[in-house]
Amino acid sequence: MQTNIKQCSWEHTIKYRLIFPVMLLFACSGAFAQTPSPPPYTFGFIPASISETDFSFPLVKKWKLDGEVDLQFVTQGSYDNGNPFAYGQRFVIRPWISYSGLKNMKFWLGYAHNKKYEIKEAGNYETLERRLIVMGSFAQKMPKGSLFQQIRFETKFFDDREGIDRVIPRVRARVGFNHFLRQDNPKAWLKTPNVSYYMELMLKFADKDYAPNRFDIFRQSVYYSAGLTKNLHALAGVIAQMQLRTNGTQFDIYYGPIFSLRYSITPKERETFDNVDGGAD
Repeated sequence: MQTNIKQCSWEHTIKYRLIFPVMLLFACSGAFAQTPSPPPYTFGFIPASISETDFSFPLVKKWKLDGEVDLQFVTQGSYDNGNPFAYGQRFVIRPWISYSGLKNMKFWLGYAHNKKYEIKEAGNYETLERRLIVMGSFAQKMPKGSLFQQIRFETKFFDDREGIDRVIPRVRARVGFNHFLRQDNPKAWLKTPNVSYYMELMLKFADKDYAPNRFDIFRQSVYYSAGLTKNLHALAGVIAQMQLRTNGTQFDIYYGPIFSLRYSITPKERETFDNVDGGAD
C-alpha cells in the first residue's frame, strides 16, 4: 500500500513539474501575442515640389566677388494626399556673397530667412527659421561634363513647437555629376543643355532632448538644365529625400518635381546649377 502511495505521489509530482512549464510557456506566448514589439522605424511618403528663382550680379570684379539672391517656394501634400501642390510648406529668401578667385573652387557666405507654414494634415507647425551659411565647392572638368563636391556648414535658429529657442548646427556634404549634352543644331531654342545628378547627406548636432540622432536627411536629385539665353538658364527635375523626424523613429520620404530659373547679369555660356538648394525639409 505504501508503495502505491509513493508511486502515485511520484507520478503526480512528475505531472505537475511537466504541466507548470507548459502553462508558463502558453501564458508568455499569449502575453507576447497581445503586446507585439513595435517596429524600430516607420515610414511616411509625402509628395512635394520646389520652385526657385535666383538672381546673380557682380559686386567687385577685381576681387571676384559676386552677389546672389534666391527666392524659393516649397509646396507639399500629406501622408494620404498625393498632390505635391496641396499646401504651401515654406517661403525662403536667401542672399549670398560668393568668391571665385581660386581655380575650380568657389565659396559662399549666406543668410536664409525661412518662413514655414502650418500644415495640420502633415504635422507641420508655423515658425520662422533663420540660417547662417558657409559653403564651398570644388569642381573637376571631365571630357564631356564635370564632377563637383560641396560642403556646407549652416546654423539654424528657430522656435520649436513648444516655443523653446533652438540653435542647431548642421553639416551638409554633396557630390554630383554634370553631363554636357551634345548640341548639333546651333539655332536650337535651348542652349548648352545638361543632365545632372547629385546626392547629399546632412547631419545635425542638436540637443538630445530635441533630436536624439545625428542623421537628418539623405537627398538625391536628377535634373535637366539649359540656357534660354546667355543670361537666363532653367532647370527641371525630380527630387527624392529621406528625412528622420525629431522623434527618432519616423522617416519621411519626400518626392516630387523641382523647377528653377537663374538670371545672371554676367552672361554665362553654361550653367550647371551645382549649388541649387532643392530642399523640402
